Amino acid sequence: MTDSVDVKLIDLLRRLPDWIRRDLASTDASRRVRAEDSLHAMLLPLIAGKSPTGKDAVDGAAR
Repeated sequence: MTDSVDVKLIDLLRRLPDWIRRDLASTDASRRVRAEDSLHAMLLPLIAGKSPTGKDAVDGAAR
């Protein structure tokens, strides 16, 4: 993992909404699944190297 991706991941985790944090720790399976799906959707663009708008990104700048 490059430093840029690492920084973006840390930033994303710091900005997680409280409901996702609570639901990830929930004993209710449906709440956990919803939070996992939401987190997955937030991580995919980061892993794929895309900006939240869907454009390719290098160190936060569009190509």
